[in-house]
Amino acid sequence: MFKEEYILDLLSGQLTQKGYASIVGSIGSMVRRYQWQKNIVVSGSHDSNWSDDDIIELSQQFFEWIIAKNKLAYVNKVPSEYLSYYFTQMFVSFVASRIKEEQQNIGVSFQKCQIIVKEICDEDYTTVSHLGRLYISNPMATTKQWIDDLEDNIKYIAHYPITEKTKHYKPIIKLAIEDILLSTDGYILTDVLASAVFQLLDQSAFSLNDENKETATIQTDEANYTSSITRIIEGVSKVEAHIYLDYIFQDSGKVSLSDLASKYNMPKSTLHKKIEDFKKKIYSSYIPENEEDGISFLQCLANKLDEIAK
Repeated sequence: MFKEEYILDLLSGQLTQKGYASIVGSIGSMVRRYQWQKNIVVSGSHDSNWSDDDIIELSQQFFEWIIAKNKLAYVNKVPSEYLSYYFTQMFVSFVASRIKEEQQNIGVSFQKCQIIVKEICDEDYTTVSHLGRLYISNPMATTKQWIDDLEDNIKYIAHYPITEKTKHYKPIIKLAIEDILLSTDGYILTDVLASAVFQLLDQSAFSLNDENKETATIQTDEANYTSSITRIIEGVSKVEAHIYLDYIFQDSGKVSLSDLASKYNMPKSTLHKKIEDFKKKIYSSYIPENEEDGISFLQCLANKLDEIAK
């Protein structure tokens, strides 16, 4: 999780080198924890190992995304004690959007298909040279025919759908190659094989209108959050509701624990534990779909606390 103090520094434009290093370190920790693939998150990369420079590049992409998408417009509505969680979810949302963007915009390019076809052929089949050109030796062939055209062969082969949810292309391309080999009897020109495989990949999902793919922001209401909010407020007393509203959901400047301890005649350590336990319940009970969803959830939670506090 990101440290609240450095998020506040970032928002105020006063981020120090120490704060920047802390944010980059948090991003690096999340990358390792969730094992995100660098070749998807960092566009154009074919290396699966993350270096320090890669983490810094990803951090810069995140900052640019925040600015471009105007994500900070909602921050003033977020309780300060919720900032770390909110910022973490914002980063997860960024990574999810990058993965989706890469897959939606690219899918499997012809160049990528060629590379994967070559890998599979090198691993599973024998390559034969004929008249200066490379052919794949079909283990099921009964003739030594040199095949330079597969249009008729693939005409009736089923296509393989590729969508933004498809994470591994190699097994699909492998199946397509096997189908092509079953439909032929002879040696197949490698370039023709790659072209035929590419034609068998149904990527029509990527041609949908962006407005249809970018479904409007999920409309949420209190009913969506009922179960999560019920878990969070279970056992919360009237006094505790006032405390959480004062400390976490206040509209004005941040109230100190000392002020609340004096106001509610409660030891500061007891007050601190109550607030921390309540925050943990929030973090573990609901993961927002996006920033707007997170704001809506917090508003509903605050309304429920208001009802208890009355």
